[in-house]
Amino acid sequence: MTTTSMGRIQPDIEEGLLREVDRLRPRLIETAQLLIRTPSVNPPGDEREVAEIIREKLTSLGLKARLVARAPRRPNVLATLQGEGGAPDLLFNGHMDVVPPGNPDSWSVDPFGGSLREGRIYGRGAADMKGALASIITALNALVNREAPLAGSIIFHAVADEEAGSNHGTKYLVARGLARAHYGVVAEGSVFGSKICLRPAVRGSCWIRLETFGRAAHASNPKAGVHAVLQMARLLIALQSLQLKHQPHYILPPPTITPGTRIAGGEKVNVIPDHCVAEADIRTIPGMTAQNVLQQVQELIESMARQDPNFKARATIMAYSEPAEVPRNSKIVRIARGSAKRVTGAYPEFRAGYGSNDSTYLINQAKIPTICGFGPGDHEEGNAHGPDENVSIDMMVSFAKIYALMCLRLCGAPG
Repeated sequence: MTTTSMGRIQPDIEEGLLREVDRLRPRLIETAQLLIRTPSVNPPGDEREVAEIIREKLTSLGLKARLVARAPRRPNVLATLQGEGGAPDLLFNGHMDVVPPGNPDSWSVDPFGGSLREGRIYGRGAADMKGALASIITALNALVNREAPLAGSIIFHAVADEEAGSNHGTKYLVARGLARAHYGVVAEGSVFGSKICLRPAVRGSCWIRLETFGRAAHASNPKAGVHAVLQMARLLIALQSLQLKHQPHYILPPPTITPGTRIAGGEKVNVIPDHCVAEADIRTIPGMTAQNVLQQVQELIESMARQDPNFKARATIMAYSEPAEVPRNSKIVRIARGSAKRVTGAYPEFRAGYGSNDSTYLINQAKIPTICGFGPGDHEEGNAHGPDENVSIDMMVSFAKIYALMCLRLCGAPG
């Protein structure tokens, strides 16, 4: 058996692996449907049933799989396809939790039905990201069935809580030292209008809690009080126009502020509210820090207070995840692009999404060079987090093939 300098296994082994993924297509569809039909909505957060399905499937393939949880309802699946040693280990990461389905009347299908229509599977989590979980499982299945020669180990983390800060998921596993590998792939969607791309960077997430303080009074005499909710409205409008200082990034969109994603204030209809609380979602890019963002928000508050002596407000950081990126010439990026070209005939271009994901913890804390997004979810056609969320079956099959080839080319035993 011959290999290239990138560890590519000779073509006949790759061909057999690709054919095996095609043979497993019906099983891939069944797996994706089963995962979608098993709710794992966050909040409130309960991934137990999905985790057990994944653990059982991987155990049946002969992988070592276990559940690790910070809280009883929030397990993570940690599985390993053991290599013989002498090559890098590769970690695949994908989250099991999904956002709430919203108004069911806005869907044309059952949000948890896993319906098939025109080559796509529909349901909450189809694009983000149970379709990707099914692709990873299928790739591992193909590797096992073909008895692929592996020197490095393939590690799969199906994690909890990505949609709400990862305190029970990847962030927790990294803090415990349980995320260890030479390279990583976060299988978040990287398809843009049916075109496979690769995401080498993600923005950070800074959630800010805002409070305004007023003076209670009878609502029939508004001049006697200071209306904290109206003060909050002024602050939110000002925040919407705040231009955060930053250095432009080569691929990521600029930082954004979405003020007032949640708001609460007032106790009774005939009482001027003396306190109001709101939250703001701020997305950052490399070079920005949470403290710098908070300082700019505080400067805005101070400016408003100088103009109005009755204006009193406070801003604090609720949660923060750093932006992250992997070098474009990293070995894992080269392996991924070459494997995609083998499957699709073209190298995937670099693209960026708007959101954040668990790659920040793998890159910044675990120090694992990790692709920030490489999976079958489609940013333009999958409608992640919206009604009629869906994933292409052909795209799931393509990524199962790409993942399997990546395992061979990075972790395969030399001949």
